[in-house]
Amino acid sequence: QTLAALCRRAHGGYGGGRGCRGNLGPDCCQQCGEQQLGPLGWPALLLEVIPRMVQVEGGSDRKNNEKPESGEVKGVNFEQSMGRMILWYNLAEFGEVSEEDVCVEMSSWQLEVQVGSNLTQAKGRITGGRKIEALTGELWSDIRLHLSWWELQQDEVGHGKWLVIHLTKMEHRAWTGPWFTDCFNPHKKMSFPWMDQQTIGRSKEEDEKLVRKAAGPPQALEKDLVSGMMPERLCTGLDEEEDEYHAFIIIHLDEEAMERASGTCPMEEIFSADLNMDRVEVYLRNEGFGVCSGTLKGIIEPQLTAWEFTNVRRMNLPKNSHIKCPAFFNPALRIKLVKAAGYQNIWGGVFAERVTAQFEMPRERMLWTERVQRALVLSPAAPLKNNVKVEKARKMCTRIECSQDTVTQRANIIFHLDEALEELAFKFKVDLTTFFSLKVGERLLDVGIIADAEFQMALGRLGGAVDPDKTTWEIVREKNALGSEKDHLALKISLAKAAGHRDRWQEVFEKLEPWQVNEMMRPALGDEVSKEALAEAADGNAE
Repeated sequence: QTLAALCRRAHGGYGGGRGCRGNLGPDCCQQCGEQQLGPLGWPALLLEVIPRMVQVEGGSDRKNNEKPESGEVKGVNFEQSMGRMILWYNLAEFGEVSEEDVCVEMSSWQLEVQVGSNLTQAKGRITGGRKIEALTGELWSDIRLHLSWWELQQDEVGHGKWLVIHLTKMEHRAWTGPWFTDCFNPHKKMSFPWMDQQTIGRSKEEDEKLVRKAAGPPQALEKDLVSGMMPERLCTGLDEEEDEYHAFIIIHLDEEAMERASGTCPMEEIFSADLNMDRVEVYLRNEGFGVCSGTLKGIIEPQLTAWEFTNVRRMNLPKNSHIKCPAFFNPALRIKLVKAAGYQNIWGGVFAERVTAQFEMPRERMLWTERVQRALVLSPAAPLKNNVKVEKARKMCTRIECSQDTVTQRANIIFHLDEALEELAFKFKVDLTTFFSLKVGERLLDVGIIADAEFQMALGRLGGAVDPDKTTWEIVREKNALGSEKDHLALKISLAKAAGHRDRWQEVFEKLEPWQVNEMMRPALGDEVSKEALAEAADGNAE
């Protein structure tokens, strides 16, 4: 199964053609058949770790059969990983079809497909085509609408074209199939409020409505997958384990940071790894920043490598971690390496040389009741959905107003907040002075919201250098409009200009996206650290 996944990824990922289904045998394509092999019979190249659907530890055949990696339902072929579901449907019955003849409508929980040459739009819906019932229905679980797309592919064997639909899962989990088969879908749940207070913040999200998707992947797919996190913030430590046949690399993760990162992009898109027979490098997949790298004490078979996200008990806590819980658990990325023949013994450790990022200390989370209260203030309708909380945090700031004081040499930024915030905070008994976080650098400003985890509200570049130690902030009231009697809360931040930057700035604050900050940080960090540089920096087990 891992070899099949490697073959599919080599041919353009899951969006590749159906001609090669990853058999890596006589029926496989020429490209796979001519792959160069190393001394152990495995491909001599750096491999990307492929997520596996099967449970590597403690799994049962019954459970794997209930949630298969591939299958067919009513003429629809599907393949899935923990983060994606890919659907194929043969359109040969419709003859020659172009992208303009296909209408694919998606929401976060529904899919509807129709084909026709006379598609028209009336009252917000597309009509005039023949609906494909096998591709119309409620999805097994929620998807990320902005990261899901479709395309047409020519059948390399028969006639006609294949409709290929790429669905990006909201949660990192296996589906029993593409469709929700129960009659009680949670998205159909309705509420009947009898007071105005019960309707605050409970409007349905935009992605719950069917919208027509254009053919092709999102134009800014790589930018959308940038989590905006750093390895030092995501990871809290690294452990090594082994038995006679396997070596394990366990990268401990911060639970709050993972909730924020998984709210932005799928979990299987956060990390990636390059492997050869005696070396491993793990890094953030879309940011490119390294997590760990090193030379192994023995030889492995890279193609049999598998990984999984799991919860582990932290046995060897770092000093000064201040963890009081006697049984502290945290999420972890567990990489399973298979030792090669001739090296199936106890190595006395996994790495001969290793270099890692400077991980932050593990930390305990706030009490569950307080986390839920804070999450309800940020997202009353969906307090446990990370993707909704990420979006709500970004929309919490409705407007940004900037000014400069030439007398005190300070720059002032006012973040106007959602009008419902004050009432929600009162309702759920949350002190707003503890609801915001502020990080100030010499040229960067990061404002976050502390719900059950810290979610980013605004991140931007300042017009000049400031003195972070002299920053002040307060929650104030601002009028909705000039002459209006209604007001709302606002977050006012005052920054002291640094020496040499006290002239009038052209722009006080420029809001940035996570991918823009990532590009800014690359030159500051010497761009992506090469494997050779990491190897030269390693000294024994120095970190």
